[in-house]
Amino acid sequence: MQATARAREHQVVFCGLEVLRLINDRLENQNEIDRQDLDTVLTFMRTVAHRCLDNTEDILRFAGMDASLANHLRARSILNQLDSALNNVESEEFRLLCVAYVDLLATAIFEDRRCLATLGCDVTTLGQFYEWEREVDELARSHGELLHRLETKYTSPHCI
Repeated sequence: MQATARAREHQVVFCGLEVLRLINDRLENQNEIDRQDLDTVLTFMRTVAHRCLDNTEDILRFAGMDASLANHLRARSILNQLDSALNNVESEEFRLLCVAYVDLLATAIFEDRRCLATLGCDVTTLGQFYEWEREVDELARSHGELLHRLETKYTSPHCI
């Protein structure tokens, strides 16, 4: 059950990353985007994906997984840079930040899953972690339908 909830949550995060990638592709090709869609995706990343990263960090810190923690910090930094660059979404800088963020966050999620599967954490730590993850899963699911609609929208650009 716990692994299933975490996998569902990650599917929604990956959907959000795909929407960001599709929006970035449209920007790169100098096509229009709906600015509200971009704001929606970045807000989702901040409130759901990064909350998931926060939850994972306690276990990674306990296990001494410094490289994974460094990737989390880099992902936060890039998301902050994306927020700062929102006034100029047509810029090369914004597009490069999008690519870096999508790649880094997807890699971090896969690495975290691999690391967590191999760690032998105590039952109390894992119990608290999975309780936090259930909360994040509920948040992710509440955004899932909207992100899937945005994915369809940017996959079928005639809908924009």
